Amino acid sequence: MENTLNQIKQRDYKFDNLRGLLIWTIPISHFTRMGGDFAQASLGGLAYITINVFVMQAFMFLSGYFSKNVEKARNNSFETFMLPYLFFTVVFYIFRYCYFGEAKLNFLKPPFALWFLFSAFFYRFFLKDLVKIRHLLPISLALYIFAGQIYYLNDDLLALGRTVSYFPFFLLGYYCSSDRIKKLQQLKIWQTFLLGAALLGVSYLLAYHVDIPVEFYLLRTTGEALGVVWYADIFMRVVILLLSCAWILLMFNLLPNKNNYLAYVGVHTMPIYILHLFFRYYLKKEGFPFTDPIAYYLGIFGFASLCVVIFSSPPIAKAYDKTLKLIYSGWLKLKKYELKN
Repeated sequence: MENTLNQIKQRDYKFDNLRGLLIWTIPISHFTRMGGDFAQASLGGLAYITINVFVMQAFMFLSGYFSKNVEKARNNSFETFMLPYLFFTVVFYIFRYCYFGEAKLNFLKPPFALWFLFSAFFYRFFLKDLVKIRHLLPISLALYIFAGQIYYLNDDLLALGRTVSYFPFFLLGYYCSSDRIKKLQQLKIWQTFLLGAALLGVSYLLAYHVDIPVEFYLLRTTGEALGVVWYADIFMRVVILLLSCAWILLMFNLLPNKNNYLAYVGVHTMPIYILHLFFRYYLKKEGFPFTDPIAYYLGIFGFASLCVVIFSSPPIAKAYDKTLKLIYSGWLKLKKYELKN
């Protein structure tokens, strides 16, 4: 009986490994774009497009997968996502003002990568009500495909462009069962190799031979705003949808179910996601100091990896968690005081 309970409670480290890999790619993506020597038809462009056709989609898939308890998802949504969003919106406003000499504080327009916190809060808080809508998944897919044609779905208000565009991936995770995940992991070695080679080949074509700006792959605004005609917008959204699903499938077949360093990193994604943004702003202003291409890319990838190692380290991760818990505790005390008075 005890052995059975231990098997039931055994953690599936494949998910931690996946989160670890995803969070490792995000600083690489950001630093590649802001390093000062970015071109779409280059190694940097190839890396940037490869990462951004699946990374946030996969994060949303995982968020949805672990939100099956809709009541718990709602109860934890403020502490996990909205509180960090509110706090770090103020923190980055102060940082941008001090560093750039100007900044705007607008809680209705998520600054840069903080849109993820807002969108994830929206999904998890309203999931309990949204799942009551019949045919929710096909509706979300239709909205995703045609979002590029709707003027208001951009980054100007509440990150609506991204919130709508990434919602289907959250729902795919929510509706995906553990048995389905196991079935997805049945690719043979040669099939996994061919899928990986094909996906990298597509990334190469997108970077070097397809005239679609890299900003399009972020799914944050309309095609018209980026100079992409409506039919190309729709077609490329379908392509990104298929690529995202294929990359998720590939990673489920590549990553081990072992408690290793990558799994450790996957448990501490939030401090990495938030704190590396300070250096993203630094690179935006200063650029990367190397001009030799080899030194430049080694520096970009090495610096990104260093951020992952440092910001997931026990002292930084614990300090991040304690800070957010302290703020949340203060917020609860304030709410109790307001109720009493």
